[in-house]
Amino acid sequence: MNQKKAKQVRKLSIEFVITWLKTMLIEEEQKKVSVKTYKKFLPEDSHFFANGKLMVSAYTPRWFAKKIKKVLKHKDINDITYSDVI
Repeated sequence: MNQKKAKQVRKLSIEFVITWLKTMLIEEEQKKVSVKTYKKFLPEDSHFFANGKLMVSAYTPRWFAKKIKKVLKHKDINDITYSDVI
């Protein structure tokens, strides 16, 4: 994956995290979530240790990026939606 596409994947993964967070919060809290503030709504630990492996926590930007990369094999980055990843 080249640098340009990797940047697009990271940007899209952050958008999906924000979309997911907004579905989990009440309306008052949804207004507080933005690209600059989404990290304070996520847990500090981005990985966890299970079954002798270090794994990526679900619904983090890195988790969404992994899912987007899997979908990229079949779709263009501009055609990927939140529902394709979830």
